[in-house]
Amino acid sequence: MNVLRQDQKHLRRARAATYRKGHERIEAILEAAEYVLVNKGYKKLTMRQIALQTGITVGNLTYYYSTKEALLRDMLESILRTYLAEMERAASAGGDTPADRFVSVVEFLIEDLNTQRTTSLFPELWALANHDEYAAKLMEHMYEEERAVLARLIRAANPDLDRTRLNHYALYVSCSIEGMTMFVGAGKSQQASLQALKKIASGCFLQLVTAAALPTTGRGDDR
Repeated sequence: MNVLRQDQKHLRRARAATYRKGHERIEAILEAAEYVLVNKGYKKLTMRQIALQTGITVGNLTYYYSTKEALLRDMLESILRTYLAEMERAASAGGDTPADRFVSVVEFLIEDLNTQRTTSLFPELWALANHDEYAAKLMEHMYEEERAVLARLIRAANPDLDRTRLNHYALYVSCSIEGMTMFVGAGKSQQASLQALKKIASGCFLQLVTAAALPTTGRGDDR
């Protein structure tokens, strides 16, 4: 009986080790895929290039991901989880008031534009989305999740906003920040203006979303 229990312990440990090894390999594959996309472009994002960057064979890669679409899905979802977690941390660390938390997240998103990873990665993701319908859907989902976080913070800062205006404000903030990448991203021409732009943008966005809610007009309004 003791021998049986000991064998079961060894089996559980072996399974745990196998699981850890598999998880680590998947993380390495996703990191390699992101590296290829950022440094070589979407045209080079092939299973062969990803396997080469990971240091494994294509056959070994297909053991974990039978298709590039499945690998791409996990890569984008991993990126999404990272950014959403960082947004939530920025909100939690922002202060006690809804306005402070909103400003903290806006400033985090703008500050993040200046990282080499974000400056290089997101243009490549959009380039990929322009040529891959599946990637386009995943990117849209990514930004929907970002806008959902912004909308939640905006609603907390101004509960009187109707749904249409709330969604428009979240979209406006997201679009405005995204558009700054080509100017204040890492190595871009206006990189030195990042801090000033961050303060201007966060102040303007806060003033916009906390202003008294006005009746909305236009075809997209709630009726």
